[in-house]
Amino acid sequence: MSLRELHSLINSPELGADDLMKCALGIKTIEIEAYCVLYNSQLSTVQDVATNLNRSRPTTQRLLQSLVEKGLAVREEELIGLGGYKYLYKAVSPDILKSRIEEMLEKWYEKMLHEIDFLPSKIELMGCNKKVNKS
Repeated sequence: MSLRELHSLINSPELGADDLMKCALGIKTIEIEAYCVLYNSQLSTVQDVATNLNRSRPTTQRLLQSLVEKGLAVREEELIGLGGYKYLYKAVSPDILKSRIEEMLEKWYEKMLHEIDFLPSKIELMGCNKKVNKS
């Protein structure tokens, strides 16, 4: 998310769940759509999600892996005949999603407070040396 988008979001009178997810978790619209597909079903295969999103299987696999890595989905193995298996995915609960967002916001807030302490020296490093006017 760009600084311009972040500024616009902060000044917006209302935030949607997708805005919070994009901003705090750094996810894309398609990842939110995949989360919703998973949330609306008990367990889904890659093909189920691919069909719902009208995306290719490889693209959907990457989306689902991203959701798992970000803690927004879980992956389970289901055994099928003759020693094979398939992966099933499900979304984490909204309460877990809320906790993830809170964790990220707390980390961001702490980092910003720390960085503010060094702001004067960082301003100077940017080449914004204050010039004294002699009158």
